[in-house]
Amino acid sequence: MAPEDSNPEIEGKDFWHLPSEELAARIGSIAHQDSRLGDAVTCAEASRLATEWQEALSQPTATFEEQEDRVGQLDSLQRRTIEILIRTGRSA
Repeated sequence: MAPEDSNPEIEGKDFWHLPSEELAARIGSIAHQDSRLGDAVTCAEASRLATEWQEALSQPTATFEEQEDRVGQLDSLQRRTIEILIRTGRSA
């Protein structure tokens, strides 16, 4: 049995407390890393997420509907970003 520390769910637990801007920066660093050092598919996915983070963080939130849309988008980005951070072995 593997030690408890190697469980991805436990390792990713601290990611849930990171602010959106920090998650965006971390996924951006994966997106901009040399593709020879990492999985090209993961880098491409990280690049798409980094773009989506930039768009989501710059969205207006003047109306309640805009705020709801942004929250939903940020929640989805957070989940997808944390999955990549765990997959790539990034620590919180």
